[in-house]
Amino acid sequence: MKTKLAILSMAGLLAAPAMADIQINGFANLIGGMTLDDNETLYDYDSDFNFDPASVFGLQVRGDVSDKLSATAQLVGRGSEDYDADFEWAYMTYALNNNINISAGRLRLPLFKYSASLDIGYSYHWLTPPDAVYGIDFNNIDGVRIDYSNYVGDWEYGAQLTTGRVETDTTISGTPAALELENVVAVSFEATREWFSARTLFARGKTNAANAQFDGFLDGMAQFGAFIPTALTVSDDFRINGDTGTFFEIAVDVDKYDWFLGAEYTQTEVDGAVIADNKAWYVTAGMRFGKFTPHITYEVEEADNATQLGLVATLPSSIATGDAVTDGTWAAIYQGAAGIAAQQKLDVSALTVGLRYDVEPGFALKTDVTWYSDDLNDLNDATLLKVGVNYTF
Repeated sequence: MKTKLAILSMAGLLAAPAMADIQINGFANLIGGMTLDDNETLYDYDSDFNFDPASVFGLQVRGDVSDKLSATAQLVGRGSEDYDADFEWAYMTYALNNNINISAGRLRLPLFKYSASLDIGYSYHWLTPPDAVYGIDFNNIDGVRIDYSNYVGDWEYGAQLTTGRVETDTTISGTPAALELENVVAVSFEATREWFSARTLFARGKTNAANAQFDGFLDGMAQFGAFIPTALTVSDDFRINGDTGTFFEIAVDVDKYDWFLGAEYTQTEVDGAVIADNKAWYVTAGMRFGKFTPHITYEVEEADNATQLGLVATLPSSIATGDAVTDGTWAAIYQGAAGIAAQQKLDVSALTVGLRYDVEPGFALKTDVTWYSDDLNDLNDATLLKVGVNYTF
């Protein structure tokens, strides 16, 4: 039903007045992969060859209502969601002048260098961008974006101001939860000169995450406030309820055509919540030999749970009230809190070697091999092979 409604909506858009100039573009990422050991899993792949985790098909429709006003919609079906098609973008853009555009609706949140073309695998050399940086739960925002572009001398530069609200699904300590980002404000700046480009972004917003099981656990902890005063503090600090979240990104690229080198770094913090501070980065390099582009990428993601462990350290591991049930219940709550805090720590890295072959304009064949390492748990180490096709029209 969801797919049918999306198709009907698309048909309605195409039936716009004849004065509208309709442009239709499409893309496809057919990506299959498997881990090379029966006991390994990585990025939703296991040892059985599977196309679903990263395959994406989409259509983008743009209609020029007037010289200054246009409407854009992007219909996307993801293998990870049973290819149910949905409008991920639906916004209108007004060209205030030659330098400033104002867009409103459901937009791509420009957190990363490749945010605008994230679903279009043909636009980059990997099959999928480095998960350490790009593996977040949300990419779109309901709101307003102002784009400014200009040039000075040999430099081209642009700035974006984005504000709005995000609602999506996430996980808290491995359990599904509803994530909400309110009053999001993101400011980015990018500059390019010939073979060099640099970009940076800072974003801020109020973070909420609701999960009945997690919230119930914290409610149970708070009930022990009469015996353990710090239980109230820890319960409140573990909740994700209106906490200020910040995000910072910087990217640098050198592209001499015959060879290229790039790097991107991100940092995420949510004050007063169970979510640990996160830092992620990658460096990538490659060479172009005609239609062939071999490349290599090293990525790292780290999360520091010192704050969460410090909160747990203020709690006693056991109490003696004289009631065995009460004492046992607290012991279980303490162990749960310690486990949740421990889960926030992260120290992983991955090395990817790949090859891109451009069959013709708009059509590329690719293969990547990723060696993933978890410094905290060797059982999570894995080797992943992916092959795929990126196509645009």
